[in-house]
Amino acid sequence: LLGVSPNGIDIDSFQSRNAAPTGERNGLLWLGRICEEKAPHLALDVAARAGLPITIAGQVYPFSYHQRYFEREIAPRLRQMPEANFVSAPAFELKCNLLRRAQALLITSQAEETSSLVAMEAAACGTPVIAFRRGALPEVVKDHVTGFVVDGLADAVEACGQTRSISNAACAAYARKNFGSAPMSDSYSRLYHRVTGRTSEFAATGD
Repeated sequence: LLGVSPNGIDIDSFQSRNAAPTGERNGLLWLGRICEEKAPHLALDVAARAGLPITIAGQVYPFSYHQRYFEREIAPRLRQMPEANFVSAPAFELKCNLLRRAQALLITSQAEETSSLVAMEAAACGTPVIAFRRGALPEVVKDHVTGFVVDGLADAVEACGQTRSISNAACAAYARKNFGSAPMSDSYSRLYHRVTGRTSEFAATGD
């Protein structure tokens, strides 16, 4: 293994003077693909237990198992929770506004994620992330700096009460330093140099 180049995002598209200050942020947000492995139903359960409003924003793709999941797990919870709402397939500007106004973003994925662009986007908006400890999520979410990495539903509920301890400015600064296009391109450049150097070495030895 010659190295790993992490993903990056267009930081300037998410960082804005329109971001809400801490006192104006309200409620939880779940954002992503509506399917069982991403588990938005668990985000609804966290919000219900924490007594917080929540927005579920994302797309239900036209696959029968995705649609059955929505009808079985999401729709009934939405009907039972007056402070829960669903935003279908938000456009980019609405997505940014949702991120900038949320108290915290929940990532309740049950898959072993290889990265998380939405966690990077949230940090860029100054929004804390509460993420389940799955795959690479602990590498993207800096525990107690850009949010909290939790081990289950109860921990996530507890973390909801601690989001005000996370600095919105610190989240944004961490994102700019670690998730921007410049760090990503630098990482790829270093990796390419290692690859080309190794190729030249093989060519010189005849291997």
